Amino acid sequence: KVDICLYRTKLTDAGGEALCAGLIGKELQDLDLRLFNTSVADKTGLAIGKSLGSCRKMTKLFLSFTNTGVSDPSAEGIASCLEELPLLTTIYLSFKGSRVSRECVDAVKLKLQRPGLKINY
Repeated sequence: KVDICLYRTKLTDAGGEALCAGLIGKELQDLDLRLFNTSVADKTGLAIGKSLGSCRKMTKLFLSFTNTGVSDPSAEGIASCLEELPLLTTIYLSFKGSRVSRECVDAVKLKLQRPGLKINY
């Protein structure tokens, strides 16, 4: 299991993209990534989606963007990558205090629904 929790940091998209690059191709199975009160936005959100899409053995994911600048394109990109992970059984996604619209969250929920996948928002 990998836990990455960044609270009230000066992390920007440049740092967020570098963080995500370190996840590409890893054999992660359980990831807890929490970004609270940072300056990350859509470049980081999209990079996280791309990175997670390469983690083909992922079974559990806790992903939180609380009080960040991520918006609908990030949520949509992350969902597209997560639906490609066949072993994923548990997802927790939170976009509280971000720019992700309620409509987008609802669309992400529908996109990710499949038998055997537990999703919490």
